[in-house]
Amino acid sequence: MKEAHIDENTNVTIHEVPMPQITNPHHIIIKVVVSGCNPKDWKMPAGLLVSIGDCPNSGDDIAGIVHAVGSAVYNFRPGDRVAALHQLGAPHGSYAEYSLVWDHTTFHIGDRSFEEAATVPMANMMASIGLFTMLRLPLPWQRQPSETGTGKREQPVLIYGAAGSVGAAAVRLCVLADIHPLICVAGSGIAFVEGLIDESKGDVVVDYRQGDEKLVEELKKALRGRELSVVFDCVSEKGSSANACKVLEPGGRISIVLPFNIHEVPDGFEKNSTMAGGLWEGFKNDGAHGRMGFDSGDDFGLVHANLVGKWFREGRIQPHPPTVIEGGLQGIEKALKTLREGKAHAQKLVVRIDETPGLR
Repeated sequence: MKEAHIDENTNVTIHEVPMPQITNPHHIIIKVVVSGCNPKDWKMPAGLLVSIGDCPNSGDDIAGIVHAVGSAVYNFRPGDRVAALHQLGAPHGSYAEYSLVWDHTTFHIGDRSFEEAATVPMANMMASIGLFTMLRLPLPWQRQPSETGTGKREQPVLIYGAAGSVGAAAVRLCVLADIHPLICVAGSGIAFVEGLIDESKGDVVVDYRQGDEKLVEELKKALRGRELSVVFDCVSEKGSSANACKVLEPGGRISIVLPFNIHEVPDGFEKNSTMAGGLWEGFKNDGAHGRMGFDSGDDFGLVHANLVGKWFREGRIQPHPPTVIEGGLQGIEKALKTLREGKAHAQKLVVRIDETPGLR
């Protein structure tokens, strides 16, 4: 089969490699129809990620058709339309004709399109880990009533980078869980984020392009005197964490998505990193970059992959707007270089594998 390999300069080459084989009872082989493209897919070959192994096929967002299942897989069978999050850093990623995944990070997509489905796994699993495990926010059935007994208790949450795929997924999950008010930070994607929030519940979007001082001023204004105890920083660079901590209450919780920048988070806060790698055994968490992992990753994945799949099929969470890059596997280089140059805003770049030239 054909597989794309990405090097440290984000150049892509196509190789003929053997088909993946099932070596664990919980493995699933998927014929990849559409692959999503993520910033980590160029960062990993460039050596910028501290917790993920090295694999030249660095894609992880999969939408396709089940080809084969392991002996302990009971909820999927060949022919099922599914999406899955491939194990980060492991062989047989999404940039190939076939990919090898685990059953606990796979979900059914019903009649949703493969292009939409390929935008869902990474963003929504990252957002679920960040919100409900690292930041300990309540799930939809755990929300507490307000002190007056009318409506839900307010829980201000600051989401930095709300127009990106993980940030937007976090916004959607908070809205689904009725967590408000949401203080969202965005730039050119402001109009997109405004379509996700509920202004009637106090949600607002603040423009970071005004400069750090003005941004912090606007964040304080948006809080309206309320205490902020939770920050999900889905940017985690260029001063985002420092800005967020200027409005975060002492001892408040902040989770970032780039653990090598944990030093940019000031002292005096409960800080950790949200990493999807904790969903599988063998995750590299040596403590040098703060708390990154969590216990029972396979159980978490099983529960939340099923929830995300259900909410996606029902239309309760929407995909990040997919933009198809032509050329199949050969289009991956254009997609990843676009991400590396920071030119993709409020959209998810995807490739259709069957558009690869010369595919049998």
